This record gives sequence, C-alpha cells and structure tokens, in this order.
Amino acid sequence: MEVEYTIHRGAHKMVDQLSIEKLIQSMNRHVPAKRSSLEQLLEQEEPTYSGKDGTEYSLKKEELDKIASLLEERERRKLKLPIYISTDTAYPGGAWKIRGRIEVKVVSNLIKREPENDDEMRLFFPHVSDLRKILPTATTVLYMP
Repeated sequence: MEVEYTIHRGAHKMVDQLSIEKLIQSMNRHVPAKRSSLEQLLEQEEPTYSGKDGTEYSLKKEELDKIASLLEERERRKLKLPIYISTDTAYPGGAWKIRGRIEVKVVSNLIKREPENDDEMRLFFPHVSDLRKILPTATTVLYMP
C-alpha cells in the first residue's frame, strides 16, 4: 500500500510540474521566435517580430529611435529587441530583472535608476510600469519558473 501511495504521489508531482511548464509556455507565447537587432529593425519600414504563437507584433519607430539615441553604432548592432523583462523568482516578494550590458544601459537611462550590476538590473513594479509606459512595444515580459 505504501508503494502505491509513493507511485501515485510521484505521478501527481510530475503532473503538477507538467501543468506549470504548460502554463508558463502559454504565458510566454508572445515571446519572439527570433529577435532582430536594433540596427536591423531601424532599417525596416514597419518593424515587426513574430511571437512563438505566430502572431506578428509591431514595434514603434519612435521607441526604436529613442533607444538608438542612447547607444553607439556597435551597440545598435548588438542589441536584440524586444528587451526582455523577466520575472525574478529568486527575490522574496517578487521582482523583475533586465539582463545584458546594453539592455541594462538602456533601461537604467530611461527609468533614471542606477543598476546593481553592469549586466543585470532588478526592477520592482513601479520601475516596470514606468518602463512599459516608455517602451510599450520594444519591451516584453518573459515569465520564468
């Protein structure tokens, strides 16, 4: 009887894990299948990217120009858009983070806040809200377990 319980309990945990993975996949269906560089997007008449769900998402030229004004030419070639705002489940109480040296440089400048590190920056709700108002199409939220 104990063996049956253990097997059943293990299966339940596996189902829960699969359910969580499917939920996160569903929540991230808007995430780009492939990201383009800022430089490439600036060359497009109507800059867009395709989400993993096949939906086409537009990026506003004004946002791209704003980002470009903060960067050197080399950085424009390297920066991939949209910028990911990912959940930071390691932080108690909930937070988000930006990863990447160029991404942190852009976000730090736009929300007027010094980053904790050159290549990673923790954001809280007011920061995310401000950033999404400034760059609604050039940022996207990435849900992480």
